[in-house]
Amino acid sequence: MLEKLFSLGYSKTFAERYYELWGERALAIAEAMEKPLPRCFRVNTLRIEVSKLTKLLNKKGFQFKRVPWAREGFCLTREPFSITSTPEYLSGLLYIQEASSMYPPVALEPKPGETVADMAAAPGGKTSYLAQLMENEGIIYAFDVGEDRLKETRLNLSRLGVTNTVLFHRSSLYIDELGVEFDKILLDAPCTGSGTIHKNPERKSNRTMEDVKFCQNLQMKMLEKALSVLRKGGILVYSTCSLEPEENEFVIQWVLDNFDVELLPLRYGEPALTRPFGIELSEEIKKARRFYPDRHGTSGFFVAKLRKL
Repeated sequence: MLEKLFSLGYSKTFAERYYELWGERALAIAEAMEKPLPRCFRVNTLRIEVSKLTKLLNKKGFQFKRVPWAREGFCLTREPFSITSTPEYLSGLLYIQEASSMYPPVALEPKPGETVADMAAAPGGKTSYLAQLMENEGIIYAFDVGEDRLKETRLNLSRLGVTNTVLFHRSSLYIDELGVEFDKILLDAPCTGSGTIHKNPERKSNRTMEDVKFCQNLQMKMLEKALSVLRKGGILVYSTCSLEPEENEFVIQWVLDNFDVELLPLRYGEPALTRPFGIELSEEIKKARRFYPDRHGTSGFFVAKLRKL
């Protein structure tokens, strides 16, 4: 079993970790990540109704199935030519977005008129979905440190007709300097990206436990900062595209132990792990959710929804 993981290119450290976490299933997860994901898209309801766009695409020969957790989300089953060359894409009627990454904005449930933060916004997929769910009303403060990625974000938001978002070329670790209290916060945290092997195969061998610890430390700092500016009763959704419990369950356990928050149940995905590597975590952690390439046909993904008490 471990030999098979080595043959796929996984380092000894991570092959052994995954076998300890999932046993024989580790191979199914790894093999699923060798295959490309289906191309998915989100209908941009700021510009067009879902039914109108799906009809337009059907006429051109595109076929697709609905993303279970996103009313506006679809995955292509037939793409006669690249959907990114259609007038519908170019004029911002749709946005290419992976199915699992549609879930955090849906889980956050932002409403028109609310004050929302997106703490790691580039390239703008989740930010624009938040704006869409808010019907362009209220305000989104969107942060990112990457200058080029922020340019791409600006172009995406412009193409999609998003008008309620302020972009900050700054780390969201400085979010408290705004003096704003937020109703809702999305933290799609910087992570080791071990759930995205299908597009980043080098991560099988070039990541180390030091990288995991570095990301965990940053994630905790960002969560602490987020909770300091979230109003009482406000909602925070935390997500990563990492498979590592240190970046997911352990981080959420730390939040539960150190802050006055509660985990809210989520409907989609598998329950998060409560005994990773034999370490006992709170049963509450099951309310957080994991998405797996072998079961859900998505990247490896983690989502948790917290309410500040």
